[in-house]
Amino acid sequence: MDDGVSFSLESWAAWAPGLSDSVSWQQWAETERDIPAHEELPDVSDLPAGLRRRLSRLGKMTLRVALDAGQAERARIVFSSRNGNVTEMLKLLQTLAAGDPISPTGFGMAVHNSLAGMLSIVTKNTQSQTAIAAGNESLCMGMMEALSLLREDPNEPVLLIHCDENLPDFYQPFQDTDVPVCALAMVLSVPNAARKSLSFRFSGHSTKVGAGDPLKSFLRFLATSSSEWSWTGSQGNWQCERHA
Repeated sequence: MDDGVSFSLESWAAWAPGLSDSVSWQQWAETERDIPAHEELPDVSDLPAGLRRRLSRLGKMTLRVALDAGQAERARIVFSSRNGNVTEMLKLLQTLAAGDPISPTGFGMAVHNSLAGMLSIVTKNTQSQTAIAAGNESLCMGMMEALSLLREDPNEPVLLIHCDENLPDFYQPFQDTDVPVCALAMVLSVPNAARKSLSFRFSGHSTKVGAGDPLKSFLRFLATSSSEWSWTGSQGNWQCERHA
């Protein structure tokens, strides 16, 4: 991937506590503020009530940005997350530890691809879905998967969704404080004359064991006029560049 893969960014949407539209994200990106971590929930009042009751905060974040980015009813879906719906998984483990029967619904919502599946149900999207977990490089690996799908079939866009939140208290010893409570969705397509194209590339090998989480710096790249984004993880060096 040294030469990079070109693509067009049709649209993007992100949500974090206190940050829900392009104006607030641009204002945030122009400062050195961190992403807030309080318990605010996204507004999902446009979703069916029965579905809202089944969704965790991570689920509400995921569906909110996916629907706001657009194309969710026809795009192929790539879902990436470092920890996934770990809150629901912990509930299942606690139920097992107590010797109680597991809820089939609870099990269904705990698997890593469950939120992509919920999105496809809401939008009646029958396109392919891929779920990825790759540690602090989950966003980058999600991009690679999305761009690979575009190369396979350039006729349909790809919706890449990346999200994470704080780990439950039980898992706090494993919490990486650099992982923000945030969800991002991007609609990617092949380069076209109507939009400026970008290129995404991977190169080299890193001797460090990851360098935090790339999402915050990537959001600043999206929300501003920065010409280039770069981040070094445990697998190597990642870059995204806007073409003139």
